[in-house]
Amino acid sequence: MEDDIQRDILQDRYEEYRAKADELRAQGEAKKAAAYYEKCADAMADLAATESSDSLAEKRRDLAQNLANVAERLRDSGSLDATEQVDDMESGDGDAGASDDAGSGGGSGSPDADASDGSDADSESVEDAGEYLEPPPDLDFEDVGGMHDLKETLRDKVIDPLERSDLYAEYDLGVVNGVMLYGPPGTGKTYITRALAGKLGYNFVDVEPNDITSSLVGEAADNVSELYDVARDNQPCLVFIDEVDALMPSRSGGSQKTQSERQMVNQFLTELTETRGEDVITVTATNIPDEVDGAATSRFQERIEVPPPGPEAREAILRVHLRNRPALPDEIDWERIRESTEGYSGRDLEVVADDAALAALQEAVEDDEIRHIRQEHLEQALAETDPSLDHWSG
Repeated sequence: MEDDIQRDILQDRYEEYRAKADELRAQGEAKKAAAYYEKCADAMADLAATESSDSLAEKRRDLAQNLANVAERLRDSGSLDATEQVDDMESGDGDAGASDDAGSGGGSGSPDADASDGSDADSESVEDAGEYLEPPPDLDFEDVGGMHDLKETLRDKVIDPLERSDLYAEYDLGVVNGVMLYGPPGTGKTYITRALAGKLGYNFVDVEPNDITSSLVGEAADNVSELYDVARDNQPCLVFIDEVDALMPSRSGGSQKTQSERQMVNQFLTELTETRGEDVITVTATNIPDEVDGAATSRFQERIEVPPPGPEAREAILRVHLRNRPALPDEIDWERIRESTEGYSGRDLEVVADDAALAALQEAVEDDEIRHIRQEHLEQALAETDPSLDHWSG
């Protein structure tokens, strides 16, 4: 029974990711589609591990590999050759989950090879910025392991002023509508921002520099303007811009910005000013804050460091990633785990939790019963995952 439930959950997850991946692929959003095809591959690989039928498991593994190849090709070149279609499993195995109907018969589920030929410009455009708009994320600070100081800072500096704006107005203090998070990669800047939007109940817009920049003079500035038009039309809204140093570089060393870059930065500064008083918050993230344009940096009322997780935070992160899985946290030697995870980022620890869960799942498949995630699974996963922050100097 538990195996059937788990298989259903994985099948639903795969179909959700696949529908989104195919939709983005058809729209020419190769980079975003690649991310979802990777999620599809992971879900299908997990499904393969639950199958008792060797032939069906093999088909699922083949599909997972196909999806992973498609993701890699989309990320590298932005398009597929005519022969590189995303194949689905054929039905007929007597298993209702053997075919998810996506892509059968040449329909919309299988992306066309010429859906995007890369002829649009050197980078993506925000011609329809609404495609980046999401409803409030189903996350809260309780879903974020560790980061206690950061969460308290966000409560004090962002959430409390919004929830008690009249009181703050009495002291001539307004709400914060611009925040810059900085720190090493993999420390959870994106995740904590999504949790902030979820806690506030704000719609969420997630963009990267490539979604905005353009080689055409004036187009990047127009993209910024359109992005904030969408945010204002759908407020309350939180706009998250990752790698802001690439969008608004300081250009230290004497080199000058191009006219298009100057216009884009000026438009961004204008939008930050004009959204004050609106229910629109901008959060940016960077690994190198010194490389962000000084004028842009000065417009963020709050600049908050997101440091590598400490020992207690690393334990908390792992506990969050294990809490919805068949684990026995009280039987884990957390002191030993804390010592063993020095230099691991939040993203590293997510990988460790996933690998430990996969190891326990493989035992469950072999024994045909649930096996709990134990100390040895975590230690095995740690041994196979290199810490990404070992040499981080800030």
